[in-house]
Amino acid sequence: MVDCIYEIANGVHLNYIETKKFKTNYVSFNFIAPLSEKTVHYNALLPLVLTRGTSKYPTQMELSKRLQYLYSADVGVSNNKYGSCQVFGLKANMLNNRFANDIDINQETIKLICDMIFDPYLENGVFSKAYVKGEKQTLIDGIEAQINNKGSYAFDRMISEMCKGEAFSIPRLGRLENVKRITSKSLYGAYKRAIEQYPIEIYVVGDCDIETFANELKSRFVDIKRKPIDISFEPIKENVESVKQIVDYEKVKQGKLVLGFRTGYNYTENKYHLIQLFNEIYGGSPTSKLFMNVREKMSLCYTCRSTVSQVTGMMGVNSGIEFDKKEIAEKAIIDQLEDIKKGNITKEEFESAKKSIINGYKSIYDSQSAMANWVFYRSLCGISTTPLEECEKIEKTTIAQIQEIANRIKLDTVYFLRGEDSND
Repeated sequence: MVDCIYEIANGVHLNYIETKKFKTNYVSFNFIAPLSEKTVHYNALLPLVLTRGTSKYPTQMELSKRLQYLYSADVGVSNNKYGSCQVFGLKANMLNNRFANDIDINQETIKLICDMIFDPYLENGVFSKAYVKGEKQTLIDGIEAQINNKGSYAFDRMISEMCKGEAFSIPRLGRLENVKRITSKSLYGAYKRAIEQYPIEIYVVGDCDIETFANELKSRFVDIKRKPIDISFEPIKENVESVKQIVDYEKVKQGKLVLGFRTGYNYTENKYHLIQLFNEIYGGSPTSKLFMNVREKMSLCYTCRSTVSQVTGMMGVNSGIEFDKKEIAEKAIIDQLEDIKKGNITKEEFESAKKSIINGYKSIYDSQSAMANWVFYRSLCGISTTPLEECEKIEKTTIAQIQEIANRIKLDTVYFLRGEDSND
């Protein structure tokens, strides 16, 4: 999908996906860092502070006016974890120059984004204390919101128990106590580390003067001494010595049962399409076995859905249940997996899942951010296939291949969040 790649600086690449399908151009700056307790909270906060102001536009009001002048160009932040890596940065949408004759929107917007990253507003050589304080509160609010959302909280607790000793157990926003200790000076040190040491992948999707953009980026790195670190994923754990059973008690009205599995597969096997199709059949859609059987026919769960990650080789099943239904719901969820292991997949289930995945892959071409994300996150795993190429693989997949996938999956952790006053 990538039409050309420019080496901007040591460890910095500009990837261009050319398309005239959209009226806008999309840009994303992605810093790639090791997922570490020492840095995750800094990297989560950094993009928020960078969007507060630049040397030329030191306040959010001035930045907002400038973005409005640029035909309401939009700049946002990103922060995600993928295996043992953290990916964070800025992303932007801007109107294509074809629809505005009075200004070079693309070039001016790119300059503004570069100013946010390379020339942020500083006070006494570090970030503004007021900006850091305000965005720390934003980050703290985000962490507390995740804790208060018991569905996501339970899933994160399962991950922390299942992946003890692995980087993936670290929460992507960091921990409250570490965020609270961040200072303007320490955050600026983290900023210098990101600019000088982290690999940076930049994606542009649309129709623009990419050569001019490349030259603008190169000029920004001229005075930066880059020494990029090597980024690699931790080995994926496959073996399960014994199943962990974890129970937490809180003031909740609905139990949260989360099962964590080791799939036995990893990105090096390049079987992404098989794992995705398996998940669609098992619990990834409204026509899946978990939804149709455990939720609808057996009425054991208010919600019941599975997700898989090829980067971590993990699968999670998240469900909401009555407190006294834990054992029977757990068994029913596992029974559906055992059913697939035996090859008990109907033609209707199989074809419905294939159609759903293929439609999802094809829809990627309808979103600039989805196109950029498809290429970027697969490139991290050394995969270069396009969505249409993956569709062809899905079409050729057999039930026997899905059965093979299922037979390598092992239950690792069972996490249950229940009411603290319940004694059932």
